Amino acid sequence: MLTLLKLACLWLVGLHPGTVDAELEAALAAARFDRALLLIDNLLTVGKNSPGQHDSLVQLRARCLFELEDYPACEKVLQSMLDSISVKGPQKAALLAQLARLRSWQQAHTQATATIQRALQLDDSPQILQVAVSIALRARDHAAALPHIQTLLKKNPGDARANYHLGLARLRQGKYELAIPALRRGLEVEQLRTDASFELAVALRKSGAPRQALALLIGTLEEDPARERACYQASRCLLEIGGQRQVRVSAWLLGYFKALKNARGSSSRDHHLAAAGRASEAWLARSAVEETLGNFSGALEHLQKADGLAPGSPGVILHRAGFWIRRGLLAQARKELTALETPPPALLKRITGDTLALLEMKDGKFKGSLLKLATCQWADSEELIQEALQNSGEASAQRSIDLARLLLARNPSSPAALQFLLDKTSEPDLIIPRLHYLGRLSRIKPGDTALREELATLRKLLLGT
Repeated sequence: MLTLLKLACLWLVGLHPGTVDAELEAALAAARFDRALLLIDNLLTVGKNSPGQHDSLVQLRARCLFELEDYPACEKVLQSMLDSISVKGPQKAALLAQLARLRSWQQAHTQATATIQRALQLDDSPQILQVAVSIALRARDHAAALPHIQTLLKKNPGDARANYHLGLARLRQGKYELAIPALRRGLEVEQLRTDASFELAVALRKSGAPRQALALLIGTLEEDPARERACYQASRCLLEIGGQRQVRVSAWLLGYFKALKNARGSSSRDHHLAAAGRASEAWLARSAVEETLGNFSGALEHLQKADGLAPGSPGVILHRAGFWIRRGLLAQARKELTALETPPPALLKRITGDTLALLEMKDGKFKGSLLKLATCQWADSEELIQEALQNSGEASAQRSIDLARLLLARNPSSPAALQFLLDKTSEPDLIIPRLHYLGRLSRIKPGDTALREELATLRKLLLGT
């Protein structure tokens, strides 16, 4: 909860001066909650904090655990604070609201509702009311959400977030046309924009405006080509618009949607792990899915979160080492394994085997590039990945694509990686990834008229016009 984070951050000014505190502020500002959690634990271990500073750090720790989705651990911290810290009024209400919210995220809706009611008895400020609304909507209790929304709008009729929540309640009740103007207000809030765009598109399609809905969905998919629900809804919109070309494009989108579903798998193993209090393992499971989807940047981000929750965990180390082995950074993988007392012989054998396979390759520029890549560290890899990509030539298509994706993880603005991936998305079923890469490349090369024209043509095709 933002209010709680602000209250706790006020104490940062009074913490011990030095690099650690500057790092903590930077980590929080960058939303690097994995890094912040490690720094907070270090500060709490030192034990030289005043009672107020200690309480502030514990509050920040709860916030980090929540953002890292370790809800059981966060609940223990918050409950301990409520039991041991003498807090009253708004501060206690803020703690209760965060406790209610995380219970809601754990599907404990009855407990969450009772907890937020306790918070509202202490403080009915907009911040607490907003949490009450989100809890009711998550429980699909629209009747319970509406009084809180109306209270918020009475206090501030122009509240964009409250208007958006009103639109969500109306949408869930099947009042599609009534929901549309309220849902549009969500586009004004940066944190809500993506979800608001999707929900607005659903309302527009169901109220008989598939073209308007499709425009929003295509914009969403251009930004994030892995949004399954947006892809499916866009396919439905094209069918409802009708026409031979629209039906054909709809079939392409449906094929891509199925490919996304297959890549993600039918299991929600990560949610089960998170519910069981194994948040680090949940992030590892998500990392594996992102790697399967080819989003190496996302896979590495999830690995960071797993490590923040369980630093030095053998499971995290093994997963990370496996990632680098699959990417061909064998020295980086071996470095990861040195953190283990007894590295698994199978992984060491795999590194040796992959090294021998590289040495046995036919001599050439590509072999030389892969050998250099195998001996480098991730931090120094960008130029070597780019060189290997340039020298890949007629090499295995999947290996070359992996190199381009790895280069994007190292440098999201790499023209070489984006151009290579663009060239590999000529199949009709890959029209959404092509749109995504064209959009990114066009922003990097604003003066390239050919790119702009192709992007405009592709958008027109997808919009069924």
